[in-house]
Amino acid sequence: MSEPDKKYAEIEWREDGQPLSRAYDDIYFSSASGLEESRYVFLQQNALAERWQQLAENDTFTIAETGFGTGLNFLAAAELWQKTAPQSARLHFISVEKFPLRPDDLRRALDLWPQLAELAQALIDNYPPLLASGIHRLHFGQISLTLIIGEASEALESLRLHRDGDRQVDAWFLDGFAPAKNPDMWTPELFNSMAALSRASATFATFTCAGLVKRGLRDAGFSLRKVPGFGRKREMLCGTLESPQVNEVRETPWHLPQQESPLPKTVAIVGAGIASATTARALAERGVKVQVFERGEEPGSGGSGNEQGILYAKLSPKPGPNGDFNLHALMFAQRYYRNRCAKVSHFSGLLQLAQTEREQLLQSQVAATLAESDGQQLAEPVDARTASSLAGIDLTVGGLHFPRAGWIEPRKVCATLLQHPNITLHRHCSVLELQRNAANWRVHTAGEAFTVDAVVLCGANDIRQFAPAATLPLRPIRGQVSRASATENSSRLQMALCGEGYITPAHRGRQSFGATFKLKETATELRDSEHNENLQTLAGLLPEVAAEFSQQALAGRAALRAATPDYLPLAGPIPHWDSIGTTYVALRKNRKQYIAARADYQAGLYVMGGLGSRGFTYAPLTAEVLASWMLNEPLPVSATLAKALHPARFAIRDLGRNRDIS
Repeated sequence: MSEPDKKYAEIEWREDGQPLSRAYDDIYFSSASGLEESRYVFLQQNALAERWQQLAENDTFTIAETGFGTGLNFLAAAELWQKTAPQSARLHFISVEKFPLRPDDLRRALDLWPQLAELAQALIDNYPPLLASGIHRLHFGQISLTLIIGEASEALESLRLHRDGDRQVDAWFLDGFAPAKNPDMWTPELFNSMAALSRASATFATFTCAGLVKRGLRDAGFSLRKVPGFGRKREMLCGTLESPQVNEVRETPWHLPQQESPLPKTVAIVGAGIASATTARALAERGVKVQVFERGEEPGSGGSGNEQGILYAKLSPKPGPNGDFNLHALMFAQRYYRNRCAKVSHFSGLLQLAQTEREQLLQSQVAATLAESDGQQLAEPVDARTASSLAGIDLTVGGLHFPRAGWIEPRKVCATLLQHPNITLHRHCSVLELQRNAANWRVHTAGEAFTVDAVVLCGANDIRQFAPAATLPLRPIRGQVSRASATENSSRLQMALCGEGYITPAHRGRQSFGATFKLKETATELRDSEHNENLQTLAGLLPEVAAEFSQQALAGRAALRAATPDYLPLAGPIPHWDSIGTTYVALRKNRKQYIAARADYQAGLYVMGGLGSRGFTYAPLTAEVLASWMLNEPLPVSATLAKALHPARFAIRDLGRNRDIS
């Protein structure tokens, strides 16, 4: 029997078709009827049908589960939700899993339930290609699955920002292998996290009546009730949270406003690039009325306006905020564009070529990590010969092949995302002033003023033109992309290439390549010198193509990106900077000192930006983070990573280094 130290579940398939965990020597579901057991134990004992029928339009309901396993409980809940909940209501399903099933095992397990085939196929289609540790957010219309890979109590704790909004769970499915087989999951820390994440009167249901489970639930403040078990099981437990007992963590709450803003029903967004488009779409899909203000003629008139753009990320073999965010942002973006912008997304694959010794070493480390995690569906190493075959054109080096990545049409992506009945786009409409009133914001343009509950600043470098955001450390980066007419030779290219530079396949007879990187430059005119620079970079990838393109009169486009000093985006509420400075002044002498107080924040004012040169990869997940901040929803990333994206992070770091924050 395997020791439970693998990244994936080790499955033994019994003769009757049932999956058995080798690590725990236990079955995943009842051999009599796993689906009926799920319905009886978790759906009926949490009274979900009755509760969902009573929901109002646009209400949300949150389930949390220990032990995702085959996903059967999730699919059973999703099926019932579709039958009983209002059409506009949203279901959040949070599930933790230490050892996820491989895709083939998941498919085989779910084939046992043909009545769930449509829902099961959607889960399989969106199942992450790499089940890396951390949080994976999957969307199925009005149903969101937040799948957390890790040990149960740590996984649930990773959701806690230590704010009132942490209390989101309405019902608990305590599943997972039996306490006798898996005692490490059923810990006091697990039950403490349950109490900390539960709404008042949250319910739970579990198949087990083990003593350690009853004691843990009682100690956390749950009342218990024994009811008849399913099938041959004599009894099971269910109950309600009555008096939550939570062990609070001493953590300086610099990321939390002193007073949390009411949930907005109307939002204004400044800008209409990819940051704005993804944010507007995330809010609109949640029932928020959004008004988008674009000073140009069409969406994507700024840094998001190129004809072609590649979807890629720099994977890292080392854990940390940048590497973790790049990985999860890439996987989220691939699902996001495939599901929302399929007509203008071209995911025929991408090759990230290793052109230098340093890149070859890095890619070998990444490849080793991927091999350990069965991550070949996300990316796999290929030699020059295989890379040439995949690309359809001769290459001199190998690299990493990303079979689910590729390129997109940026302006059309922005326009597509903004096509939603809850989104109103104002073209040729610059925002001149933002004015805070007692309970809302007034957004002043040249011809009209609009009243909204909240404002999101998304205008790249223009974010800083508004006084509350003036201190954010955004740095302009000029980038010029070159465009050439495809030649017979260059038209052979079948997928996007990137390395020191990038080139896209031909589209409507044209190809894009580049791009330059000019830090702190703000001019946007086309420059022959940068066309030449792009040609030189392209020569390192495809020398013959570069020579052919050099004979043409190149077109192109120059625009400004906005990046942060740590190259992670900004997503979250904007503070009153003076209040940050005075509330946390003691950090100047001891950056690790615990300070219980919260600073004042700008009520209903948020920022989403600093996406740098990977805007289309970063934007979807960053927008999801921001929507979760604004609407008090479960986070799509860990609390640690959410704080790594927080707009106040630089001010807190500066205080810890005794530097000026203004």
